[in-house]
Amino acid sequence: MISISIRDGRHRWTCASCATSWRSPSGGGFGAAASALNVAQSALSRHIKLLEHELGGALLERGARGVAVTEAGKVLLARGRWLLGTIDDIKAEVLTENREPGGTVRLGAPSSLADNFYAPLARLFARRFPRVRLELSDGLTEEMTDRLLKGELDLAVVTAPQPNDHLDYETLVVEQVFLIGPPRDPLLSRGSLTRKDFRQLPAAVLPLSRSAFPSGVRSSLRVESMTPLKQMVASGLGYGLLPFSGIHQEVADGTLSAARLPWMSADRVLALPRGRPTSRATREAVAALKEVCRDLVGQGRILTV
Repeated sequence: MISISIRDGRHRWTCASCATSWRSPSGGGFGAAASALNVAQSALSRHIKLLEHELGGALLERGARGVAVTEAGKVLLARGRWLLGTIDDIKAEVLTENREPGGTVRLGAPSSLADNFYAPLARLFARRFPRVRLELSDGLTEEMTDRLLKGELDLAVVTAPQPNDHLDYETLVVEQVFLIGPPRDPLLSRGSLTRKDFRQLPAAVLPLSRSAFPSGVRSSLRVESMTPLKQMVASGLGYGLLPFSGIHQEVADGTLSAARLPWMSADRVLALPRGRPTSRATREAVAALKEVCRDLVGQGRILTV
């Protein structure tokens, strides 16, 4: 067992002792928690009271029906679990830094890229780094950046992110954006549209995040996921906007039509938390993402500007 201490100039907490407090609420009571942790109930209670004194408020609410976690306690619980997980990753990283990388890499990406990137990325890691565990999720840029800042992700691919003092960005690829519509749409059969054509669209299906459609384009539909957006567009409920990586299969199958918007692009950006140590496994994930991206561009599944 590795013992790690945290000092702030006045106080000294050990991760082992903090773990005692963080894990105690899930045991159903002090007695059960003390037994599970193999410590005396009085010692457990005393340590939690010390923590509450140090933090200036109650972490647990004690009552006749048992113990409940306060809002402050929930914050400590969430952060503590993240910290303990990070310590496990540190141990795995230190033990394997000079050998085969290990540990967990948590990656998030927009669904249009996840559909293309995740399978080849997983195959690459299974072949080269079998000791690394990948946790892959998809979502909107705003959600991915929020999860990065909370420590729930190690890295993410985001689209045209807002500046943030706590994140480091590196451009992965700049994709061409297309206007998409139902099969054999006469407007989109031109292959490329002008800004005037774009401003005169009759209706659009908008994403929940930022939209590049002109304010004058009518829309009564906003969706979060790329799949229902494409289904609504295919049924004629309005036009949509997506990079080619998100529509290449539908265009090939003829279930969607698309036209290039020469002035519009999507900056796909790698985002990592600034100041947080980056594990070797995460560094290998960044290199692998770049390799997969080059392959997809070469295969024509990503069209660059």
